[in-house]
Amino acid sequence: MNNFFIGIDVSKETIDVSCHNPSRFKEAEYVGQYTNRPSGYRSMVRDLRLYCGGISTGQWLFCCETTGSYDKPLCNWICGKGMFIWRESALQIKLSKGICRGKDDKTDSMMITDYARRHHDKAVRYELPSPILSALKDLYSYRRSLVEMRTMAQSRLSAMKFNKDGLVARFITKDIEKEIKLLNERISICERKIIELIESDEEIMNNYHHIISIKGVGPVCATALIIYSGNFNIIPTANKMACYSGCASFRDQSGTSIDKEAFVKHLSRTHLKSVLSMAALQATRTCELYTNYAHRMKSQGKSNKVIINNVRNKLIHLVYALVRNDCDFDEKHVFTHHKL
Repeated sequence: MNNFFIGIDVSKETIDVSCHNPSRFKEAEYVGQYTNRPSGYRSMVRDLRLYCGGISTGQWLFCCETTGSYDKPLCNWICGKGMFIWRESALQIKLSKGICRGKDDKTDSMMITDYARRHHDKAVRYELPSPILSALKDLYSYRRSLVEMRTMAQSRLSAMKFNKDGLVARFITKDIEKEIKLLNERISICERKIIELIESDEEIMNNYHHIISIKGVGPVCATALIIYSGNFNIIPTANKMACYSGCASFRDQSGTSIDKEAFVKHLSRTHLKSVLSMAALQATRTCELYTNYAHRMKSQGKSNKVIINNVRNKLIHLVYALVRNDCDFDEKHVFTHHKL
């Protein structure tokens, strides 16, 4: 039972903290601003003891918005001290506050405190991430940045093909080619490190090999699914993963005048969706099961967009089934027992 609610608005350098003790005051109270580092966290806890009215830290509920790398040190520190912190979607909190004119860090922290008080029954305790999964996520993000750099370099090289004359153009072309070669080597090294890290954990390694046994699903897609699903613990079901990655379709319907596809792209993990799209496209080319399905849907007049999205969904459900049953993909088994 949480009796003391703390809302924290996190930014890169500072955190703004408010709290609410229902037994002492009716509304949230602003506590102060602290540095976003351990010394600031210690000062925050010391000041909160003046507001809690003797309530033990076991009954405190911290709540903050998900802000990527900015809130992770705070969450790890609070969780390491054995206290309860809830990382809630920033969009979820924003949509819950209703009409609002203007904002600042102080009012945001008070709004987060009020959200925690009203919805504390939905609170999900933040758990310290697995060291291997954290390292795997860092390596995957680093590889992704290297690939983006290579893509930009390749675009510059393509543009230089139309300007071959002159010593300067030849120098730039050769320099870009060297850059691309170096990036290819760095990406290869990064990929080897990712495989080494995966093989250092038996459970992750087993799930990884189950996933890549599917024709069309490669190492990049398998690694992304393991990272974003928390090795299938944070997102435990295929339906939730389909919703998270933007593969599940929804509709906006009201009476008889409105019935259209809901726009949910901004609510999904677009990078994961793009990785799954590439896997789905490859599966329709290399896996007979999905090739036949694509041809059948095409004959029924379905668009390529709908077909690829359906294959994405099927791949997600197949991956979760393989992980749940601890087995590799057997195309002959699927042909014998099921029909897509």
